[in-house]
Amino acid sequence: MKILLAEHRGFCYGVERAVSMARQCAAQPGKAATLGPIIHNPQMVARLAAQGIGVVDDLAALDEGTVIIRSHGVGPAVYDQAAAQNLTVVDATCPHVKKAQTAAHDLKDNGYRVIVVGERGHPEVRSIVAWAGDDAVVVETVDEAAALPTVARLGIVAQTTFPPGRFDAIVAVLNTKAADVLVNRTICTATELRQQAAAQLAANVDVMVVVGGKGSANTTRLAQLCREAGSRVYHIETAEELDQEWFRGVAAAGITAGASTPDWVIEEVYQKMQEFDQAQEMEQEINRIEKGSVVKGKVVRVRDDEVFVDIGYKAEGVIPLAELAYPQPAKADEAVKEGDEIEVLVLDADSSEGAIKLSKVRADNIIAWDKLAAAQNAGQPVEGKVLDAIKGGLSVAVFGVRGFVPASQADLRFVEDLKIFAGQTLSLLPIEVDKDKKRVVLSRRAILEEERRRREEEIFARLQPGEHIHGTVRRLATFGAFVDIGGIDGLIHISDLSWNRVKTASEVVNVGDEVDVIILKLDPQTKKISLSLKAVQRDPWFDIADSLKVGAIIPGKVTKTSKFGAFVEVAPGVEGLVHISELDDRRVERAEEAVSAGQEVNVKILGVDKKSKRISLSIAQAKHERERAEYSQYIQQNSSGLGVTIGDKLGHLFKRED
Repeated sequence: MKILLAEHRGFCYGVERAVSMARQCAAQPGKAATLGPIIHNPQMVARLAAQGIGVVDDLAALDEGTVIIRSHGVGPAVYDQAAAQNLTVVDATCPHVKKAQTAAHDLKDNGYRVIVVGERGHPEVRSIVAWAGDDAVVVETVDEAAALPTVARLGIVAQTTFPPGRFDAIVAVLNTKAADVLVNRTICTATELRQQAAAQLAANVDVMVVVGGKGSANTTRLAQLCREAGSRVYHIETAEELDQEWFRGVAAAGITAGASTPDWVIEEVYQKMQEFDQAQEMEQEINRIEKGSVVKGKVVRVRDDEVFVDIGYKAEGVIPLAELAYPQPAKADEAVKEGDEIEVLVLDADSSEGAIKLSKVRADNIIAWDKLAAAQNAGQPVEGKVLDAIKGGLSVAVFGVRGFVPASQADLRFVEDLKIFAGQTLSLLPIEVDKDKKRVVLSRRAILEEERRRREEEIFARLQPGEHIHGTVRRLATFGAFVDIGGIDGLIHISDLSWNRVKTASEVVNVGDEVDVIILKLDPQTKKISLSLKAVQRDPWFDIADSLKVGAIIPGKVTKTSKFGAFVEVAPGVEGLVHISELDDRRVERAEEAVSAGQEVNVKILGVDKKSKRISLSIAQAKHERERAEYSQYIQQNSSGLGVTIGDKLGHLFKRED
């Protein structure tokens, strides 16, 4: 691998000057600190700290000694505060930044409204603005420039590291915002040279390493320009971040660095990349192709009936379709695609005929047993494709090896027709791996049980009794219906399916129905959840009770008798009690003396107690009411006016025996 360094890289003049001034302060007696990091490089800041140069974010934290103004510069107020605190000031502001500050200040004094073209949050830009007056404006984009109002006079300065092309585009828009526009192009030429060198190098290498602080704006910009040039880019701060895999198969790699990156950091990166290159050469020497060896390769071309693989040898390897995968695919692209990294077994190391013969399926088989054993020991699932339903279970392909899933391990419940799994890729847990006997037994049920356990824990932790939830009816039983409420089943007992009496759950719900239910009870120990469908509905008893009027006489049917009376159904599912004393005019000892189950009767409503859901009825009073009505009508029709009253003749009918 060829390693190339960008012509212009690392410390610029301003940064090198600032670091040198800080080192000189370290050699002097007394306390010294920089106001903020002197440059955007954590490693350089750490080195200075080891030499006694600390960092403060506010002058108030420095009660004596020397304050070093960092390369990005500060506003005039900082100098005034330092003087007030009797601090010695070492001004390490980059001369180019100082030039931009002075230009901004002069523009303000000459009556121009100052525009600073740069990154709003950058410390250098903040320092320039501090010299430009309160009405200075920071512009980062063309859109921001276009949004500015028109004024009489505009003065423009730039962040020293701002991309020149973007600056020119913004200035073109700003020229339309005032009749008098004065431009100070305060961009550092070193920045332009560094960016041009990085882009040129990136266009001619496979990989570009950009070295510098992750918080450095100019380093981040270098990385962006290298990407735009078409190179694969890695932005790092130190050599420790380098990864040898980045350079595997790379012919040429480039290195550039931001203006805040010390030479020694760049040198460490260069040396580490050289070590990688030497290691790769050794690997290639060691990995000589031998018949029967398993090697890694990269798929470079795929035809219908064969695959070509780069295995790092003088000739490519070829895999015939029959040696590609188990089960054998119809076309090679069903198993692999260009760019895939695969392991293959060398069948013939003689490349005199043009290509080395390889087998992926045999390499898979060799590797598969180790993978399966490791998965079994770790309790880790593997993926297997179902080939067919066979006697007693499923035949599956896993890692290119034939495996078996017993019918009892295919699902949580018995599956009558296992053919529904044919062609599916399932997550399976190896439960028996015997390389000698070529036997692999797997379980899908174990994984489903673990998933169900996790879902149960999550659901039991989340749900509370009384909560409304949505679910789907999964199966019916003689005692109720099971509802899936998010991966686990809850039971609606038949008594909680409806307010009316039902004999089977199918009278109310069917499998697949979506229902809203209320949680009645959660039992984490037994993993049982009791649900209610009727609880989300209004009790129809109250609707019927609202229609009943005390004193009204209505028809009903005797449903059963007891020692204290008889129950009469006055509406479907709604019963009232006729007390034994209200069964007949005469005194009865047993309800069966007056009525029998199934008998249709008229009853008078004596009372409706909604709180206790009780309806009081009377057969005797209903009978009296009917007789009164009949006799009253008869008397009105047949009265002879003989001076005899109704009471004289028929009064006994209107009396109640006690």
